[in-house]
Amino acid sequence: MSLTIGCLSEGKLFITRPGEAETEIKSAFVDSLRDRLQSIKNRREWKSSGTGAQFARGGLPIATGDFEVDRFQAQFSAVCPGLEPGRILYAIDAGDVHGIFSYSLTDREEYRLVHGPSRRFSWLQAHAGGEEVAVAVTQQDGTGCIGLLRPGKAGGVREITEGDAIDAYPAWAPGTGRSVVYQSSGIARRNGQWVGLGPAVLQQLDLESGGIEPLTDDEGSDYLCPSFGPGGELYYIQRPYEAVAKVKPHVVLKDILFFPFRLLRALFAFLNVFSMLFSGKPLKTAGGPKRDGPDPKAVFLYGRWVHVQQQLNKNQPEETLSAVPRSWVLKRRPAGTAISAAETVASGVMAYTVVADGTILYSNGRGIFSLTPGNRSPQKISSRPLVTCLFATNE
Repeated sequence: MSLTIGCLSEGKLFITRPGEAETEIKSAFVDSLRDRLQSIKNRREWKSSGTGAQFARGGLPIATGDFEVDRFQAQFSAVCPGLEPGRILYAIDAGDVHGIFSYSLTDREEYRLVHGPSRRFSWLQAHAGGEEVAVAVTQQDGTGCIGLLRPGKAGGVREITEGDAIDAYPAWAPGTGRSVVYQSSGIARRNGQWVGLGPAVLQQLDLESGGIEPLTDDEGSDYLCPSFGPGGELYYIQRPYEAVAKVKPHVVLKDILFFPFRLLRALFAFLNVFSMLFSGKPLKTAGGPKRDGPDPKAVFLYGRWVHVQQQLNKNQPEETLSAVPRSWVLKRRPAGTAISAAETVASGVMAYTVVADGTILYSNGRGIFSLTPGNRSPQKISSRPLVTCLFATNE
């Protein structure tokens, strides 16, 4: 099987092409942003150091906190095969700027398609043989919608769903028409404030008529990340739904008891900032080195924080140890059948993709596994950790 395999691991993008070793893809856009911020830091640093700076401010102390480049972080948030062979599409979160890019695996050139500060892009899927890319869009208010992008035309991402919900993970449905299947979660609010999400359901949107058909209806489960196999099979991740947590009396009592300590901690934090402003030195020296990248103990996936360390501490065999609960199962529903006819393919699934020959690649957070048709024993093909997005394509 000669495949080009791509994955997002801890916010970084890795590509493995036939006959080549795994390669990390770097974004020229991100590098240019970092270089620009570094240049700003270099131009301004003289104002806060040296005898010239002391003279310029009359001997008064000045704040010496980090520059913006010291806090700058950028992560890949989505990746998929491009509309043309040898190309991929990916989305990037770079501070307050978000964008979608096309990248040539042959000449290593990056082309900017969309970028700006207002919307984040968390999932991409190009239409096979078409000109459109389905995009999951997160708005500034936290709601999410599905959009369409035509890379060869102007206009950016056109939003096609709306409402007080999070719509995400669009997949092009097979057939002659133009329709998209996606997951949707209603936002639960209390007094206008966001307190949680309703169960994630799968819906199918007909782009010609605008009609929406629900594919699942189960208040006890979340149905996530749909995709289709070569025979029209519907794949998705199913996990138990966790309702909005209610305020419990013992939690209220705990908050009351710990209030004085939290107040003291807040006061110390304020004094620490005050000390930094007037002496350039913090009151606290503990805390260890600055963390670069996402917290390895928690991953935000499918609308829920996953506490990875809690899963890795469980007593399971090394090869089957999952960074997500075993109740997160990958299921396959044969074409033309009801959801009740779906069968379980794998357990403890963090991300997956279906190859054109029916092979399934999936991650359990500890590595990437391959499951060929008719084989119930997965084969580990990579030890890449915390993979949140996968794709595979024949070149």
